[in-house]
Amino acid sequence: MGMSKLAVTLIMCLTILNQVVSAQVNRYMVFFDAKSESVYTLDNPEAYLSDRAIERRIKYNIPVTLQDLPVNNLYINALNNIDSVHVFYQTKWLNGVLIEAHESRITEIEQLAYVTEVQFVAPGQRLNYESVYESSTTEFLNQTTETAELTNAIQNDMIGADEMHAAGFSGQGKMIAVFDAGFIGTNISPYFTRMYENNQVVAVWDFVENSNNVYRYDDHGTSVLSTITAYLDEVFVGVAPDADVILCVTEDVPTEYNIEEYNWLFAAEYADSIGVDIINTSLGYNFFDDPSMDYNFQDMDGNTAIITQANDIASSKGILCVVSVGNEGDDELWGKLVAPADADSIIAVGAVNENEEYQIFSSTGPTSDDRIKPEVSALGKGTSIVGWNGSLTYGSGTSYAAPLVAGLAAGVWQAYPDLNNMEIIELIKKGSTQYNSPDTLIGYGIPDFKAIQSEITSIDDDLSEKGYKIYPNPVKNYRLFVELTGTVSIIRDIEIQIFDINGSMVFSHRAEKIKSGSRFELDLKKLSPGIYVLHLYSGKDSGKVKILIP
Repeated sequence: MGMSKLAVTLIMCLTILNQVVSAQVNRYMVFFDAKSESVYTLDNPEAYLSDRAIERRIKYNIPVTLQDLPVNNLYINALNNIDSVHVFYQTKWLNGVLIEAHESRITEIEQLAYVTEVQFVAPGQRLNYESVYESSTTEFLNQTTETAELTNAIQNDMIGADEMHAAGFSGQGKMIAVFDAGFIGTNISPYFTRMYENNQVVAVWDFVENSNNVYRYDDHGTSVLSTITAYLDEVFVGVAPDADVILCVTEDVPTEYNIEEYNWLFAAEYADSIGVDIINTSLGYNFFDDPSMDYNFQDMDGNTAIITQANDIASSKGILCVVSVGNEGDDELWGKLVAPADADSIIAVGAVNENEEYQIFSSTGPTSDDRIKPEVSALGKGTSIVGWNGSLTYGSGTSYAAPLVAGLAAGVWQAYPDLNNMEIIELIKKGSTQYNSPDTLIGYGIPDFKAIQSEITSIDDDLSEKGYKIYPNPVKNYRLFVELTGTVSIIRDIEIQIFDINGSMVFSHRAEKIKSGSRFELDLKKLSPGIYVLHLYSGKDSGKVKILIP
């Protein structure tokens, strides 16, 4: 018996409906072959970088390159004109865009002449087509705290933040970006009131849902940020309470897909364009909800993970990147550091307790290519933090150790503004407790502001003992004096050679027949600000002194 026309029509409708339901909109990265025909040029960086970002590049001799040019708008417009395709973010550094697109359109996109690759990065739709803001409804505890010392004194004192503040360095003039999972309560917490009243929040963006509301999802970012900029007189003082901040949501808490690494990349480019100095990342990646995206330990080589590549690119732009090394130290399936802690131009931070002892949950090094990790460590066991409802609490994890070092870096950089990001990293390592004998548990040890200062300003004991004085250090007005001290009458020829941080000789001078008790002057106007090593030779005597030209 044949089927009725109505039945046939119903079956056809159901078939079409099933096809529509089974097909899905997902998130993809689309990469392009070139930036030709761009309206942007290297001669006019003002069109795509802020004055502050340009100043950073000029100050540290970082060229503006093709990597800095925005993605070609023609490519973006062409993708947006394809039905069921929407472009959201672009990456200048990797020359691509994030799209939400119907699965059926991917083949069409792959066939475009200028497209080199389309990469699936997460299932489903997540991004808003127009940015939205939802007001926070967090209610705070009526909490009063009276203590003999700051509740976060242990973690601050461990890295010398108290001495840093006493010396007048609290992060003022430096800008720190915090990339995290959410900042619930930050905008209405009494611990951050000072930060908002002083207009220290420069920018915010939620890259997970394309929104300007970062005050939702999670309070992990709130707690991380609190160690840096929270301030309540006589109760809690962050390590860099006067630093400006950029707050970005890049972590999508309920799921784990590669898109979160790309969210970090978008946020880093966003922060770079604004002119950020430091990025703190208390996040890490190795396993994903889609096993095809997983990394293995061999991938922890400083070059493989997307977020690791992004950190190194950010570093090449003059940004100091501080990341948590991970909390997989006691994980039998992994046990090692996670991306982006494997990047080679950043500071990865491990966790110690209040007795400065390694904590077993803290991920360890080395990297798969056998580099020391973490670089340094800070308090990550029982760290004092601010929670979602404005309450003071304690948390454990490398997530809370990393921002302590980020805050320290802001103060050190404020103190020595003419050093570049890599010089600040080296200085922090040298000012740590076990610089001469690093290990793969806590790295070069626990950094301390006073030790960092000493590393810059101290004069080698062997030179002073041999009767030579080099001063002032730091150098003032590009004038440096070399004095032959001692009570015994001596006449000597003295040769001076000065080397930059890369080992290149940049200055030399020979002074003949210098008498005991007399000095000669070195004119260093031709040298750029920075750290140098002065070598002194006189007969059988020789020695080295670090000098700083501010």
